[in-house]
Amino acid sequence: MTPEERSRRLRKEADKVLAMVHLKRHCGPIGKIIPTGSYFLDCMMYPDIDVYMPFVPMEILFDIAIKLARYDCVKKINFEKGGPGDLAKGLYLKPIIEYGEWGRPWKIDIWSLPITIVEKKQTELEGFKHRMTPEHKKIILNYKFSVLTETKRTPLFSGFRIYQAVIDLGLKDFDKITQYLRKNGINV
Repeated sequence: MTPEERSRRLRKEADKVLAMVHLKRHCGPIGKIIPTGSYFLDCMMYPDIDVYMPFVPMEILFDIAIKLARYDCVKKINFEKGGPGDLAKGLYLKPIIEYGEWGRPWKIDIWSLPITIVEKKQTELEGFKHRMTPEHKKIILNYKFSVLTETKRTPLFSGFRIYQAVIDLGLKDFDKITQYLRKNGINV
């Protein structure tokens, strides 16, 4: 399977996974969920869906977790307070979903964040999406495929920096992209 075929299959399955757990329905009363990351940019390389939602109290996020946990396909749900950088004030929910044949289960990264942070982060990704050419996309997918780890995922927090390297800086050489990622703290 080529990187492009892998990405297309993952994107198609991602939509099925979101429908299986009715994520939009469960989050709808709180506010719109906003697709982000490789799912939003249609550059998926492993079974991972990133979404933002408006900031809610922990109890409401736990209520969503309970609703998701009722599905047989949801095998585990992780919760964390905060994350790196702009995510420090957010709440994180990660349902692990058994579906497909990717050598690892699906996960949905649900970040509940203040709307100002969501807008800032999403504006950056929308910029990538509007500037991404077919050549950029091919380089991104091929590079992501080349750095899949033993656990069948791209290095942690690498996506944004990969998009910057290819779209903003025009890097095409994989060694130079790797150097850029390492320079920015990504363990490749």
